Amino acid sequence: MKRIVMLLMLLVSLATASAKCDWSSLKLQQWNERNYYKWYVSGQILDDSCVDYTFMVYDFQTKKTDTIQDIRGIVEVQFNVKGKYKLYLKVRNKCEKCDTALYREVNIVQFPGAGVGYSVNMADCKKYKFEMTYIKGIPLKDTCMEYYMVFYKGPWMDTMSQKEWDNLTDYQIGMEYDFPDADFLGYTQTRIADLTFKDTGRVLMYAQWWNKCLRQDTFMFRRLDVCKSNPTSNVFNLSRPEPKLVAMYDMLGRPLNYARENEIIIYVYSDGSTKKMLTHR
Repeated sequence: MKRIVMLLMLLVSLATASAKCDWSSLKLQQWNERNYYKWYVSGQILDDSCVDYTFMVYDFQTKKTDTIQDIRGIVEVQFNVKGKYKLYLKVRNKCEKCDTALYREVNIVQFPGAGVGYSVNMADCKKYKFEMTYIKGIPLKDTCMEYYMVFYKGPWMDTMSQKEWDNLTDYQIGMEYDFPDADFLGYTQTRIADLTFKDTGRVLMYAQWWNKCLRQDTFMFRRLDVCKSNPTSNVFNLSRPEPKLVAMYDMLGRPLNYARENEIIIYVYSDGSTKKMLTHR
């Protein structure tokens, strides 16, 4: 009889504890715009001062987990690298010593063929022309696509060694560096843009492709050294195309089909330039 009473007391205790740790109202809400995600917890447990939250993001590419600081069940994450991620939320009642967990997977899309390059004006090294690669294979109309370029220039860039600057990855830039408003230079909403920088030195830009119909996007960073050497892999051919010969004339202005020997010939090129040359045998 004594054992039965003790067992009943234990069952009542467990039932009371489980009732106090009822997670049925707990929900993990999600809101996202482009690659910017916001998660927040809803439910009656929000009113319990005993409850703590831990947000973690698992990166399937690097196989690493980052713990994200939150303010009472709210966390915001900006993803800068394509791939698959899992959000892990652990909720713990430290008074009742019970916990639970929720998961949510996220797939960040990188549009195939996305890329960005630039060219520098040979006469003025502060003048740049940027071009974001046109995305092919999207089944929706072009009106779904939007393009953005954003530029930053801040003192934190100048504190890096040249090796650190050259070897920065998109992941490091997006996850480890802040972009204060004071560093903001400007932005464009076009796929091709001409921009003249006011000062020389290091500049960071990112290009973003946004499909507003699919609500998918991707973006990538470019590091610039204005009026200094830049990574050649991102630079278009900076020189003017070699002009082609389009016509030949003699000194009387008569067109020629071929250059005659021992005669002054006027050569006309595709860029409008001309040359006078004496031909030889």
